[in-house]
Amino acid sequence: MELLGKPRDSLLERITSEPVNLKHHVSKFFKHIDQLIRILALVGTPLDDLLARLCSEEARVYIRSLPPMKKKDFNSVFKGANPLAIDLLEKMLELDSEERITADLALAHPYLAQYADPSDEPVSPAYDQSFEDMEAPLETWKRMTLLYLPELLPFKLYYMRLALIFTIYHYQEEL
Repeated sequence: MELLGKPRDSLLERITSEPVNLKHHVSKFFKHIDQLIRILALVGTPLDDLLARLCSEEARVYIRSLPPMKKKDFNSVFKGANPLAIDLLEKMLELDSEERITADLALAHPYLAQYADPSDEPVSPAYDQSFEDMEAPLETWKRMTLLYLPELLPFKLYYMRLALIFTIYHYQEEL
């Protein structure tokens, strides 16, 4: 079984018999909002203590403006799916990151047991979200972005060189 497929594929589509259609012909903003509403319709509205921990006041206000939603019974929503897959999905879709299953525990979950190889699964340190959570005015973000420009420039030059080589090679083939 290929667990991670093309980016458009999702675990939801893989374990349920019906496709989960998250594609809409609306702007990116509405796609994200629609996806959030679909997730909340499945997992329920977050509790106040979780909302209080959100860094974005706009996100808190928006989520509180939505009608309350109760968590759905995953076994009913994903009828016929492997119960272990449902269990893993439920643990992965936990809104509270402190309660959500970690990558290590997910890899050790019985649903993935046949694919797990603990000797070949490196452990990385926990992701530091502090930079993304930082509240700063636009000018500060611009200045900080410029600080990283020297690091990014070699990558851009590298890809520009590759594009040039490809173009020359392609042109020579046409001659």
